[in-house]
Amino acid sequence: MKKIVLFIISASFLSITQAQSEQKVENLKTFAKAYGYVKYFHPSDEATHIDWNSFAIYGAEQIEKCSTQQQVINTLDQLFHPIAPSVVFSNSKKGFDYKTMTPSNTKKYKPIYWQHNGLGIGMNSRGETYKSVRINSKDKPVKLAGFGNIMTGIDAEKYLGKEIKYTGFVKMKEGSSGTGHLWLRVDKKDKTTGFFNNMGNNPIKSSEWNQYEIIGNVDSNAISIVFGCFLQGKGALYFDKAQFFYKQNDDWIEVPLMNNDFETGEIVNKWEDDKWVGRGAGYDIGLTSTIIHEGNKSAVIAYMQQKSTNTSNKKLFDHHPNTKELIEEEIGDGIYCQIPITLYTNNKNGTYPQTDSKHLSSLEKSLSDINTTDNNLSLRLGNIINVYNVFQHFYPYFDVVDVNWENELETALKSAYNNTEPYDYWITLKKFTAKLNDGHIRVNRSANKNTYLPPFKWEWIENKLVITEVFDDNIGLKTGNIVAKIDNKDTKEYFKEINSTISAGTKGWLEARATTESLLGEKDTEITLVTGETTYTINRNLTGQEYWKREHQKPAYRQMDSNIYYLNLDVITMDTINKLLPQLEKYSAIICDLRGYPNGNHDFISHLLEKDDTSKSWMQIPQIVYPDQKNIISHQEEGWGLKAKKPYLGDKKVVFIIDGSAISYAESFMSFIEGYKLATIVGQPTAGTNGNVNPFRLHGGYSIWWTGMKVIKHNGTQHHGVGILPNVYINKTIEGIKDGRDEFLEKAIEISQNR
Repeated sequence: MKKIVLFIISASFLSITQAQSEQKVENLKTFAKAYGYVKYFHPSDEATHIDWNSFAIYGAEQIEKCSTQQQVINTLDQLFHPIAPSVVFSNSKKGFDYKTMTPSNTKKYKPIYWQHNGLGIGMNSRGETYKSVRINSKDKPVKLAGFGNIMTGIDAEKYLGKEIKYTGFVKMKEGSSGTGHLWLRVDKKDKTTGFFNNMGNNPIKSSEWNQYEIIGNVDSNAISIVFGCFLQGKGALYFDKAQFFYKQNDDWIEVPLMNNDFETGEIVNKWEDDKWVGRGAGYDIGLTSTIIHEGNKSAVIAYMQQKSTNTSNKKLFDHHPNTKELIEEEIGDGIYCQIPITLYTNNKNGTYPQTDSKHLSSLEKSLSDINTTDNNLSLRLGNIINVYNVFQHFYPYFDVVDVNWENELETALKSAYNNTEPYDYWITLKKFTAKLNDGHIRVNRSANKNTYLPPFKWEWIENKLVITEVFDDNIGLKTGNIVAKIDNKDTKEYFKEINSTISAGTKGWLEARATTESLLGEKDTEITLVTGETTYTINRNLTGQEYWKREHQKPAYRQMDSNIYYLNLDVITMDTINKLLPQLEKYSAIICDLRGYPNGNHDFISHLLEKDDTSKSWMQIPQIVYPDQKNIISHQEEGWGLKAKKPYLGDKKVVFIIDGSAISYAESFMSFIEGYKLATIVGQPTAGTNGNVNPFRLHGGYSIWWTGMKVIKHNGTQHHGVGILPNVYINKTIEGIKDGRDEFLEKAIEISQNR
């Protein structure tokens, strides 16, 4: 009888514990909604200049302690009132007291509100594609990245496939709460990132001069190598004697860097070759002669409060909310918010009402004390809340993607409670964003060691996993082998887990990504395969650069026969195409291979156009004033505006080859071919993902890439999740793989010959 009583008590205890956990997640969801509303739509000066990445972590930590509804409301008040004093949280719907946000003489004030052309704040996108501004603010629009950065770069051409090393001497100022970081990044021709490390998991905290280093590899399709040093958070950092090396045989060969000891020349604020560039809103970046490692000068990055200027922000578009528009939502069970999206402001006092400076200083101190590198629960929860809101308010494809984003937030928060290792949390972030079906999404992790591959390729063909290339004859595998098991798992079960971490718009892009990501692992780890009755244990010993270098490379161009010319648009440059134009005029057919990414050669389209391009609105940046993507104002519409050029090649038989690996720029290229019917398209649908990426960073060494604009087909129909569709569909066969045939190219040749 006692055992039964104990069982009942245990069951009751588990039920109570589970209910408490569920309530914590609901409380975090409540905070998440308030976080996004204030961050992106409440225009107070204080909210604009706060460190929102740290605020998400700190807020999650405070909300996580709440056990009752009233505690949640009180905590929301304590969190948000220092940065948004006019915001109201309550447990009932009630009228809003506009007197609390209205100065006595409104004639001395102007209305201030947010306008978003896509999302600009908190992002790390290059260029000016996406902008967020507070209209009538007294300061210039700032992107609050939360760090000050010194950087330079070199051309990657001489170092393709090589191992490289970057070193520098760094010390932190005593009493700094922020952290120092050397960083090294390889940029590829397709505008994605290759090797990247920013010391996210081993930041610099010492107040003594020490030399730090990062070692990496240069991708075979790299275009530039960029590196530098940054201060994240508050305090000051000193930086001296930066050096760059590449490995030749077993020796490190130094590459001279201009002004690597900061003895000559200044740090500039715009990118110039052979110059060190300093950037970071809220940071003073320059040179000092008082704290040096050697010589007479070193570089310094010091945190400072963001200073206002007298420059008003210009409107991005015409629409403006009135002075009594509120966000009035039930953000939790019986918890309501009232958040003004328009305030009053003037150049003298800033936004009205002003906050209590003591409370603001206390909040800023709490944010500066946060540990932004450890994989603690608050960081995990705060990052997820941050990610949720980026997409909730600005992802442009919710109308065509079947996802309940709030449910995914709940799933991710629950998963974060169980992630004790950084790797597991990385998988949580990947699965969270995978549901958005955005082929541009990449969740990067600075400490990622899973960057090595075994010497073979595989692919799903005829519903079987088939070895398609072997780079090392000694491993025993043969092209055409069918894999039955991977690491003692059925192949489909193995890929099911891999696929769940990949965001993809089409099946083709999912499979293209999965065929590589399924092979990745740490250096010298083993992967075990079963093909037929044979088991193979194969070492992962190739870097990504070595792997792609060994795969079969199609030529840049060639004469197929006396009538057909072949152009590999993944490799050939526009300069080379221009030199070939007189020759191309003599051929009756041209095959263009775009199973990959164009090499800056889209001007070739102009030679296929009989008339100038008139499609001017296939790229669309949403113009946003209101949260949750309600009442989107309009879109900034753009196109390429290509001009028809001589010689005209569109009168020939033109065939394009595509597959699921063609994404983004490749799909922009192909949208002209499809939209203007400039060629016969052969192969498989493309990735179904286009539009400029809009990356952002998270604390803990994570960063995320995503699509910030909507792209449609030239005829106005949906592109996302659909892609460019072939006129003639081709499927690879196992027999074709065994025979070493390119069945896509064979069909293109057949079509070219049938005139």
